[in-house]
Amino acid sequence: MNNNRLSNKQLLNYGLPAFGLSIMFLAQTVYLPKFYTDSLMLKAHIFGFAFLVGKIWDAVTDPFVGYISDGTRSRWGRRRPYFLISALPLAIIFFFIWSPQASSTTGLFLHLLILYIMFYTFWTVFSVPYYSLGAELSMNYHERTRLFGARQILGLAGAVVGTILFDYIRFTDDIRKGYSLMAGAVGLLTMVLILIMFRGVRENPEFQTREPIRFFEGLKTIFRNRAFLILLIVFLLLVVGGAFLYPLTRYIDDYVVVNRRMTSYVILCYIGGAAASVYLWVKLAQRIGKNKTLTISMLIASVAYFLAFTYHQDTWLRWLILATIAGTGFGCAMTIAPSIAADVIDLDEFETGRRREGAFFGMMTFVEKSMVGLAIPIGMIGLHVIGYVPNVEQTPQVILGMKLLYCILPGVCHVAAAIIFQKFPITPEVHARIRAELDRRNAARKAERP
Repeated sequence: MNNNRLSNKQLLNYGLPAFGLSIMFLAQTVYLPKFYTDSLMLKAHIFGFAFLVGKIWDAVTDPFVGYISDGTRSRWGRRRPYFLISALPLAIIFFFIWSPQASSTTGLFLHLLILYIMFYTFWTVFSVPYYSLGAELSMNYHERTRLFGARQILGLAGAVVGTILFDYIRFTDDIRKGYSLMAGAVGLLTMVLILIMFRGVRENPEFQTREPIRFFEGLKTIFRNRAFLILLIVFLLLVVGGAFLYPLTRYIDDYVVVNRRMTSYVILCYIGGAAASVYLWVKLAQRIGKNKTLTISMLIASVAYFLAFTYHQDTWLRWLILATIAGTGFGCAMTIAPSIAADVIDLDEFETGRRREGAFFGMMTFVEKSMVGLAIPIGMIGLHVIGYVPNVEQTPQVILGMKLLYCILPGVCHVAAAIIFQKFPITPEVHARIRAELDRRNAARKAERP
């Protein structure tokens, strides 16, 4: 379980839910905003506010769920009970988000707000234990990268499928009915994949014997961990840098490149670049280490974002190429960052004697969700501020504002993240020493047991 190579079956079982969850995430960040603003005629800043409230609630609950998960004791383990709790509600609520019955602004806003809060509550109940479990399945420096790489590939495959399906629906005669039926099918699929993972993945029972640390004491310890703080800031910048891509791609398609059918191809290139590069990033990390690998990917992505500022009408080929390059950076970040976080948890155990995957991944998902929760509303509210008017030709000032949000801000975030990350202290050599000492302690603990 700890240091041996994970089997392909273990990798597959753990990664399966990411397929369905990625479809949900992509649908809600790429297609839902324009569905509500241009088909249901809900103003962009009102949609952005509803999304913001839901994501703030989602983010705030993450550390608490992580703490509760760390302290859970059951015959199914610390993490697995929450997969059963969340599977069915996620499916049902996702369907209703895409099936609004209200038509007034107030009705649509309340429908979206209430369902967002409910959906992200159960998303948290699932995702924090899920990410935490990934850090527990292997204690090996490189096996963790393989595990999160497999999860990332399955997640990207789901994003590809979601892009194709939801993009097809927007060109059908009854878009509302199409989105509603598709949401029901995706919800059902995701529930089934979560249940398959529940049956196929087992936890390390030894971790349930550890004494949990109190919530606020744990938070203090986390924020005294220099390595984790650096990783948290870097992760924050990368999330912000990528968060504008999904909600604004449709608007760049319609008003900057002016093709109106490129959204799915751009997203597919972005996802394809991420998926195709995961294996190469994993191999490079095994050769030169995770730190150097992540730095290289951040710099590559920043160049692609800065060059994207040159988009104008009919630069669709340039858009596809740069989206593919930026996607490789995303593929690395979503594979390597969780693996590095698992190494930070080893450092925390070395210093405190406790394993708190839930607390650490709860804080990371808090940052991810809060930054996405801010970036997407900022993007939507930003459209309102710069003068965006739906379904008309935009002014040069609006076009400039879109490109600043979509290109320059992400590039700056990636450069800043690369600079800050140079202070990260856990190298492969440092982790090997930490792991050797932890293994010695665990062996001594087992020898003391009657």
